[in-house]
Amino acid sequence: MPAVALALVAAPPADPSPPPDCVSHDRSGGYRAHVTLHALRRFADRVMGLEPVLEGLSDREAVEAVTGLGYDVPGIRAWLAYYGYPGPRYGARGVVVGRVGLVLQGPRVVTVVMRGA
Repeated sequence: MPAVALALVAAPPADPSPPPDCVSHDRSGGYRAHVTLHALRRFADRVMGLEPVLEGLSDREAVEAVTGLGYDVPGIRAWLAYYGYPGPRYGARGVVVGRVGLVLQGPRVVTVVMRGA
């Protein structure tokens, strides 16, 4: 990786976002992963059990439907972004939080899986 790219990765975020409400000790420095629409959709499918409701919808349509059902999509995105960042920071391709697995590609959370499902 070129030195310029390393400098951009190491620079702290200009406007750090707060951690999710469930976090009691935030040592992230405000760094967050980028969360794809596919990851949000798979969270709804696999963690929230909405797969039968969202069947046949594109990722964008599924996320809009979850929002329309009254779920806290920005909160879900913040949770995935918070827990997804340490992985690429330390070279991991995945992060496990309880039974939820986050699959990473670089600084992005690309999908969500459930352990034991």
